[in-house]
Formats: sequence, C-alpha cells, structure tokens
Amino acid sequence: MNLSRIIISQFCDDIRQEAGNKYSLMGCYGNELLVEKFPVLLPKLCVQVRVITPIDKPFSKLIIRAVMDSDIMAEMNIISGETTPQIPSGIDDSVRTELSVMMTFSPLPITEPSKLRIEAEADNEILCGGFLLFGESSPNNHST
Repeated sequence: MNLSRIIISQFCDDIRQEAGNKYSLMGCYGNELLVEKFPVLLPKLCVQVRVITPIDKPFSKLIIRAVMDSDIMAEMNIISGETTPQIPSGIDDSVRTELSVMMTFSPLPITEPSKLRIEAEADNEILCGGFLLFGESSPNNHST
C-alpha cells in the first residue's frame, strides 16, 4: 500500500472543548464564506488542522501556516529537529499517525474578497490543505 502525507482543514465559527477529551466544531463552512459587503470584521474564525503521515515516515520538521492571499496570518512550529513518535510494531495495526492543531483568529478583519488557505511544511515538502474563500453575497444567493 502506497501511503502519502496529507493535510485536512475544517473552517468553523468555534471549537469547543467537551468532557471526555472531545471537542465540537460549531458552524462549519464548506469552501466559501459570503458576507453582505466588505470590509467586514468576523468576531472569530477557527480552523481544525489534521496532518497525517505514514507510520514509517515520521515528521522531523512540521510547520503549519494560515495564509491569506499572500500574507502569512499565523505560523505554528509543531516539530523541529525531532520526529513524531512511532508506535512499536506489534502494538496495533496502525499504518498512519496524525497530529491535530486548532487555530483561532479573533477578531479577523476582511477588507476585500480573499482566500485563506492552510498549508504545512513537512520536512522538505509543502502539503496544501483546504481553503476558505471570502466573497460578497448577491441578492439571489441566500447562503451565509
């Protein structure tokens, strides 16, 4: 089986910690957030970012970034010079390991139609995650 590294991102209004080491994502978006007009000030925008790698290809460097158009909005240095822990063989049948981080922007000013994208620098490769487009709603479009 040929497994590769992937990054998954989910944009939402809020991420809440729950009992039992769980969390809830509130107000999840697809790939578009429409506003009535620009500029707009979002009170809060959150992103759940999951980076997955094959168990036999641990990270030695991992930086997660949120990039608005061409500007870096946030950068998290997750692993630097160490490797992700490996599960000893025979413990279970895992073929992948996953790291998950939450990013929060509060408040988030949006001055014009824009694109917020998530990426990860994993060792010597860039993993492209999801994105959220900010646009103006039209009179015929009732999505928000």
